[in-house]
Amino acid sequence: MKKSSIHELYWFTMICHIFVLICGIVTSVIMIVNYTSFIGSFGKVLGIIFLIVIVGLLVVLIASSIKVIITLLADLKSLKNHDYISVIGKVLKFKKNTEPESGIQINDNPIVLILNTNEEVELIINDKIRVGETYKFNYLRKCKIAEVVEKI
Repeated sequence: MKKSSIHELYWFTMICHIFVLICGIVTSVIMIVNYTSFIGSFGKVLGIIFLIVIVGLLVVLIASSIKVIITLLADLKSLKNHDYISVIGKVLKFKKNTEPESGIQINDNPIVLILNTNEEVELIINDKIRVGETYKFNYLRKCKIAEVVEKI
């Protein structure tokens, strides 16, 4: 089992979303400032449609990144204070099942059944875990970034 900490995964996620946010904003500004060349390249109607679609998609991307960054910032105090939620849970399945034969997966958001409450929670984790096995997890309340403490 590969060990990765909540801190590593938290900061990696934060940096990736900040990068996507910056790229989305810069690309949107460039496209809006240079709209005449896009319209000239594709023709008036197709250029306007192209510009609206691309800028619209970039706005959705920017909004999605902002949402994730706000969620991450909501857990920053808990991260700094090492104030994690500790649970014992059984891995039921993965959000995306890319290895159905072996059951071993990395980075595919396991759905975990918390044993004492029978609540299901989707975690963001970067450790090798198996479907059907029980682990002790630490995770942050809002963003659900987790680490495996031990296999039970």
